[in-house]
Amino acid sequence: MRLLIVDDGHYVVEYMKHLLDWKTFGIHQIETMTNSIEARDMLTQNHIDILITDIRMPEVSGIDLLQHIHQHSLPTKVIILSGYSEFEYAQQGIRLGALDYLLKPVDKDDVEKAMSKAIKNITKTRPAQPIAWENFDGLGYLLSLLGQNETLRKQYDSYTDFLGEHRFCYFKLEGFTQEHEDVIKRDVADRLDCLVWAAGTRLVALVPEEVAGELTIQLEQSFVSPPFVLTDRNVIRQMFYRFFLNEDVHSEDFISIFNHSPSCGDWESAGNIIKKYDQIHLREQKIIFLMETILYVYLADKDHDTSETVDWMFNQLEQPDELWSTLMDRVSRIRNNKQMSIQTIVEKVQTYIEDHLSHGLSLDELGKVAHLHPVYFSKLFKQETGENVSNYISKKRLEKASQLLQDSELRVNDIAQMVGYRKNQYFIQLFKVEYGVTPYQYRRNMIHK
Repeated sequence: MRLLIVDDGHYVVEYMKHLLDWKTFGIHQIETMTNSIEARDMLTQNHIDILITDIRMPEVSGIDLLQHIHQHSLPTKVIILSGYSEFEYAQQGIRLGALDYLLKPVDKDDVEKAMSKAIKNITKTRPAQPIAWENFDGLGYLLSLLGQNETLRKQYDSYTDFLGEHRFCYFKLEGFTQEHEDVIKRDVADRLDCLVWAAGTRLVALVPEEVAGELTIQLEQSFVSPPFVLTDRNVIRQMFYRFFLNEDVHSEDFISIFNHSPSCGDWESAGNIIKKYDQIHLREQKIIFLMETILYVYLADKDHDTSETVDWMFNQLEQPDELWSTLMDRVSRIRNNKQMSIQTIVEKVQTYIEDHLSHGLSLDELGKVAHLHPVYFSKLFKQETGENVSNYISKKRLEKASQLLQDSELRVNDIAQMVGYRKNQYFIQLFKVEYGVTPYQYRRNMIHK
């Protein structure tokens, strides 16, 4: 699906573009525009599934875009962005057919809810589309069936609906050769050959029931599970653990373990995951928990090695405590990489602040340095440093002023200008709050030390 984000603020569209992992909603192409006239033309000339638009823009507003969609009977679903002062406009947008409206500054959870609503609406109202097999990730699909990630599951709903008409079996073959792999991939047909994996010395697969019987005849030492439908998630899960890992699991195990499983945000804390794993004592529940961890790593590590994930799932899960140490190391690395990237951004802005203390140093200016939306950058800075951007700037300005008072003979008024304070009295007031004395007293005390 295609998403178009329109706002006359460049940093708003950049912020929105990187706010979510859009692929989990089935969005494979994102367009961003700051020119609403061009956006209107794009809506007419191109198929846009979802439009997220600011409601107030020069020349062509979000309301105008909504009216354009309505007049031309376009299938585009619309989510509008508005400020508190624009509530009446937002209501008008809803009357014109907008599915939802989001208040600025936009909250990630609210965007996810609005997108889920839009996807659900599209699924209901749109006639069945041909299946896009070129976008089908076999391992991601299996993980969506085995795991608890609802967003990932929705991404594959259309495939499950299509494949749900057939019954499937799990398949395994010990000590396979390339010839064996060619046979099974040929028999399951091209579009399902991505559901065949080499796992060490084993060949494993998810195959249609009608193919499974033929394969056991053609390939000695091959085994298939009893058949099941892909719409029955409990059976899919139970069969997987029994067939590949020789472990009997039950519905209550999943309920119990998914209560233990971290929420999306909790996965960022390696310590929190260790604590949760340590609370689990039953082997079958450890295995289920580790499958969730594998799913997290698969989605979070963009450079993941698919063969490694396959080995974890079909081989190493048999020894959960040993695999746990490997996965914990990977989760920590993902978290550290993410933290390093945030830290680099914050350090870059901190250096900029110290080099440009005479500037106004607005959030807009700093957002440009960080290449992030100003509001998002402000939250990120507070999260990383524990203090507000404005407090940090004030502290650095006063530190620089105290240094200049000691090391130069510049007038207090000039120093105030050099560190970004246009009003001398305001500077003196802030300096006294920070150091307990006025700039003049501070300089005199330093001289007489």
